[in-house]
Amino acid sequence: MGSKASNSKKTKDKAIKTDKVLGNKFKRSDPKDPDILVNLPAGLKYKVPGKRQRVIIGSIVIGLNVLLVISVLVYFYSPSFQDFIYNFGRG
Repeated sequence: MGSKASNSKKTKDKAIKTDKVLGNKFKRSDPKDPDILVNLPAGLKYKVPGKRQRVIIGSIVIGLNVLLVISVLVYFYSPSFQDFIYNFGRG
């Protein structure tokens, strides 16, 4: 088994080769700032989202999923809602 240092060097060499093959459009993040994931060519930097942003986006996704499940249940159990959905795009 190889040591961690040799495995790290192999991974780093592979990343450098991959960057050369791809034309180096996207630069790897600077090791000085671990929050930056990707440096884009136009000087834009994609950073790791903060905790508040992850909570907000997760809440939106879960809320929309709950709304979808409720609407499907109402569709199956309410004939008037079925008629509404059926006729919604017709008129």
